[in-house]
Amino acid sequence: MTTRVRTLFVAAVLLATMCLVGCDHYTCSATFGNSSCTASGSGLGTTGGGGNTSSAFVYAVDEGTSGSTNGTIDGYAFDSTTLAFGPITSYTAPTVPINNGGVGMVVAQGINLYAGFGTVQQLYGWTISSSGSLTAIPGSPFAVPALDGFISGVGQANMITNPAGTLLFISDAGSESIYVYSIGTGGVIAPVGSVACPAGFTPMNLATDGLGKYLYAIDGTYDSHQGSQIAAFSIGSGSSLGALTPVTGSPFVFPMWQLKGEPTGKFLIGTTGTTAAYNGHDDDNLYVFSIGTSGALTQVAKQSTVYTPFSIAVPSNTSGELVYSFGFNDTATGFNPVEGYAISSSGTLTAVSGSPFSLGEGSWGQFDQSGALLFSYASFLNTSTNTIVTQLSPLAVGSGGVLTQPASTLTLVTPGFWAVADVP
Repeated sequence: MTTRVRTLFVAAVLLATMCLVGCDHYTCSATFGNSSCTASGSGLGTTGGGGNTSSAFVYAVDEGTSGSTNGTIDGYAFDSTTLAFGPITSYTAPTVPINNGGVGMVVAQGINLYAGFGTVQQLYGWTISSSGSLTAIPGSPFAVPALDGFISGVGQANMITNPAGTLLFISDAGSESIYVYSIGTGGVIAPVGSVACPAGFTPMNLATDGLGKYLYAIDGTYDSHQGSQIAAFSIGSGSSLGALTPVTGSPFVFPMWQLKGEPTGKFLIGTTGTTAAYNGHDDDNLYVFSIGTSGALTQVAKQSTVYTPFSIAVPSNTSGELVYSFGFNDTATGFNPVEGYAISSSGTLTAVSGSPFSLGEGSWGQFDQSGALLFSYASFLNTSTNTIVTQLSPLAVGSGGVLTQPASTLTLVTPGFWAVADVP
C-alpha cells in the first residue's frame, strides 16, 4: 500500500488533518512531504509476544464521518488474558462536537476521563466503569473559557493533570496565562484560579514533576514546534493546593518543546522537537534536567539518540525509570523505530536492551497507569485512497524496558486526541 505519512503528533498533524476537513478556527501547522512510501516498521499490523501486560481501556475522539450529526468518544479495550485489542463490548459512545479532534484528553484518578473542545470552550467529563462504559460527570460539559486560547494552535500537552489527578491545568496562549481547576468528588471540576506568565511568554506544552510539586510551562511557537524557555511554578499544598507561585529564577532558558517528569520527582526529561522535516536540521538528543528543592532546573545530562526524538513518553508508576522517544524521518515519509532509555539515579540515560524497537512506530506514545503498557499512535495519508489512516499499537513493557507487541495494531475511525486508562 502506498502511503504518504502525515505525522500526528498532537499539534502538528491534528491541526494539519483538521485543515483537510475544513478548519477555520485553527492556525494549521506543517503539512509534510509530497513523496510516497510504505509505512515503516514490521510492528504495524503484526503481533508480538511476551512482556508483563495489564488490561486497559483506550478512548479516542472520533470527529464523525460523512453524514454524521455528532462526533463521539470511541472506546477500545486491551485484554491481558486473551491479548485481544478492539472495541469495548456493549459500549455506547457518548457524543461530542462534530468535525473536531479536540484540544486535549486526560484521565484523572484512573476513573475520570476529560476531553476539551476549543471551538465550543467546553470540557466534557465522564466516569469510567469496570466494563469501560462512560457516564457523564454531573455538570458536564463544563464551560471552560480558557480552551478558547487553543484557536492559535494545539500542543501535545496544553491540558494535563497533576499525578494525583486532583488538579487540571490548562495553558491559554491567547491570554498568556495558565488556568487551574480542581477535580472533586465524582469528577466535578471547579476553577481554582490562574496565573499570568511573564510578558510575551506564550505557554504551550505543560508538565509536572513526578511528585506533583511543580508545574512547568514551555514558551514557544506552534508553527515551528520550537520552545525557547521554561516557566516554573510551585503548585502549593493543603488549602493552597493549585495556587501557582513562580519559582525563583523562572523562566529558565532551555529551548525545549516537550517535557516529562519521571516518578521520583528528581528529573525532567525533554526534547527540543527540532527535526529536519520542520526545521531543516535534526537534534538527535534527549535532555535531562534535575529539579532543585525549590523547583529550579539544571541540565545534568544530554543523551544522543539514534533517531530524532519528536515526542517522549515516561511511565508514572514503574519499578525502573524509563523514557521512550517517538518521531518521523527527515522527509516525513515514515515513522522511526521507538527508542527506550533507562534513567539512573544521577540522571544518566542508558539505552535499554533491543532499542531501537522496530514495532508499533508512531509519533506519540502514552502509558497506562501501571506502566506495563505503552500505546503508540500513528496517522498517515493513504495516497491510494486519499484517506487518512489512524492507528494505535499496544506495546508491552517487559523486564528492563524491553518492548514487545502483544496484539495487532488497531485502526481508529478518525484522528483525534486519545487517552489510556487501566481497568478500574
